[in-house]
Amino acid sequence: MGGVEEWRLLPPAQGDPASELAAGATMLASLATTSHPAIRWYAAGERPALVIGSGQKIDEVDRMALARAGITLHRRASGGTAVLFVPGLLMQDIALPVSHRLAHPDVSESYRWLGEVWRETLASFGITAELISIPAARADRQALDRLTARACFGGQSPYELLVGGKKLVGFAQIRRREGLLFQVGLYTRWPGLQLAALLALTDHERTELVTRLADRVTDLATVCQHPPDLVTLAVAFASALQQRYHIRVTPTDWSAAERAAMAAAQSRFAPLTL
Repeated sequence: MGGVEEWRLLPPAQGDPASELAAGATMLASLATTSHPAIRWYAAGERPALVIGSGQKIDEVDRMALARAGITLHRRASGGTAVLFVPGLLMQDIALPVSHRLAHPDVSESYRWLGEVWRETLASFGITAELISIPAARADRQALDRLTARACFGGQSPYELLVGGKKLVGFAQIRRREGLLFQVGLYTRWPGLQLAALLALTDHERTELVTRLADRVTDLATVCQHPPDLVTLAVAFASALQQRYHIRVTPTDWSAAERAAMAAAQSRFAPLTL
């Protein structure tokens, strides 16, 4: 057995989407000058925001509804569709250099280790979760209707976590020459009704979407009597990561260069004009 591998554990945060998305982008860009993997945990701030995927059309959101609610709209660098940033959304970023043992060249297969560690993390809270296999994810994608696909949590991807057949933990990924950025999200309470109200839908479609998502998505408050917070999740994940892969996370701060890069990157994720 080899020695213990060290990963940087960057400071936890709770802020606006522009700041948090810029932080993830900085983690990935930093791999160009260092081969040190990094992990960070963050939560949505108090002010709600809607974040759409890199290729999603702005016309798919209800701009008037966003304006009335004072909710900002942002575009992330990863794919998928709409995610609602609201209190209770818990997130994780992991940056791995392209040469790392866990950076599998196949996009789908690269999620396997992450799903396994998350399954063990959830088990420590008495939550029994199952991983979505690659064939099951492909079959779900082919059968997924266009309405349900309007919400990012409506679909299923390889090695995401299901509890009772419903999605609890969602994954996304960004690949660049220097490495991979894994992005993870789960809700303490699923905001399906609020999300549907912000999409460009008819009243019938909106009601139908809420119903369909309720059949496909779950949250921590539903599957766990005492839902863990961000800090508790981070500790449990670190323990599972060390036990399975002999990786230890070590708290560290952002470097001065990284802080400057984060500040510069915020404009890329600034609110879109409605």
